Amino acid sequence: MANKIRYDKKSAWEIVYSRYDGMQAKAMQLLSAEVGYRVTRDPGVYTLYVLPCVQESSVLPEKCAIIIGRREESALLQQYIRPEDVPEDGYCIRVMKNPLNDMYNWILIAGADDAALYYGAVDFLDHYLVQHSHYPMCDNNETLDFELPDSIHISRPQTKRRTIFTWGHPINDYRLFMRNMARLKLNEVIIWNDFCPVNAAEIMAYAHEWGIRVIWGFAWGWIDGCGNIKSIDDEYLAGVKQAVLDTFEREYAHLDLDGIYFQSFTEVWDSQIGGRSIAETVVKLVNETADELMARHPGLEIQFGLHADSVRNNLEAISHTDPRVEIIWENHDAFPINSEPDFQKENAFESTSDFIRKILTLRPGAKTGILYKGYCTLDWSKFAYQRGPFLLGESHPRLIAHDTALREQRWRFLQGQWMQYGESAQKIAQLIHGLDPEGNVALGMAGMFDDGIWFPEAVSSHMFWNSDGTYERTMREVAARPCLRM
Repeated sequence: MANKIRYDKKSAWEIVYSRYDGMQAKAMQLLSAEVGYRVTRDPGVYTLYVLPCVQESSVLPEKCAIIIGRREESALLQQYIRPEDVPEDGYCIRVMKNPLNDMYNWILIAGADDAALYYGAVDFLDHYLVQHSHYPMCDNNETLDFELPDSIHISRPQTKRRTIFTWGHPINDYRLFMRNMARLKLNEVIIWNDFCPVNAAEIMAYAHEWGIRVIWGFAWGWIDGCGNIKSIDDEYLAGVKQAVLDTFEREYAHLDLDGIYFQSFTEVWDSQIGGRSIAETVVKLVNETADELMARHPGLEIQFGLHADSVRNNLEAISHTDPRVEIIWENHDAFPINSEPDFQKENAFESTSDFIRKILTLRPGAKTGILYKGYCTLDWSKFAYQRGPFLLGESHPRLIAHDTALREQRWRFLQGQWMQYGESAQKIAQLIHGLDPEGNVALGMAGMFDDGIWFPEAVSSHMFWNSDGTYERTMREVAARPCLRM
């Protein structure tokens, strides 16, 4: 059983920081709120304490301290954390006794960069404290009433770009959406809209504060029900190309973009439309349109969302896609690349694994991403196009509660499926990480948040960051997170 502490925690704890700006400031805010909740109140007593935040100096903390920063900016972190313990893009968390008085604890969180520092703060709260405080049973404000065991934890991402794809108009609170992403260590969002939101610049600025890149998505010939397209002849392609160029210049060219994303007419089961090869024709459209866009806007990043079912038997044609264009693959065989977790087919895992091996070697040197399915998305039986530009993510709390309530049972249904079949998703992540040890292949999920973080999103982001171990262990660690909705 854990030992009860011998000091008044309300006067013992402080945060020691190197710099208060950017995501370092956000890491401090997170720790101040969540640790402060645990140490600044006596239950049932209205006495208001605060958690001091002190800039690092030559004076060592005398009692309990959370010491955060980048190692190269902090003399304290340099003294107690080795350079090799802070990996590229990662962080180190060390819990130790205060060298001045072993009655007290120090918690050191060192990040390779500001975003990694924030992820380290998240890991301390969502993993270390959870594992430490589950017994004896106590309220959150009693968590730090017990001694903290010494430990050192080092972590780095196995996937460099960890993405979520969503339609824009279901985002009811874009600020909460971005905060949820950061809590899950996601760093890129693809937001699809029929019209560019009026507040797109504000959304990008806020996302960047959280270390998140924003990729704006719109159609290059995609419609709801691509099977209704009867012809993809040259006249049709010319019309799509011109519409794309006009839309970009009118709605997106003035923005300081991280990139754009599109889907076209590949979301069908057949390999042809009107007797013409989908694979060969979409490559023609993509190459000609992208070349014109990049000629007008050098350095523009373009992502091509490609439904694999219609092109899987003609990968040779897809290999000729402009290497400057990243392909984001989805819809192949079964979960996690296609449909819901319980959509299992015979030999689906082996077939999907073989396909992944092919696409990861299809275009050497070109960027590639893979999109997982199995999350709450739109109700396609009630699909409606946007009628015009709008303010994205600025909704009334009652509207948010309405939508969340409607989708809650759907999330619970998917949660059960992920518990049963999520091992397949982790094995696919392990396969990708084994084939791509540098982490250059982007991994993402096609879904959205509903007033919080749900189990399928949390368990997926966990395996994007690190897929090591068993799925049973992944579920156990994720399910214990206090930020989770289940």
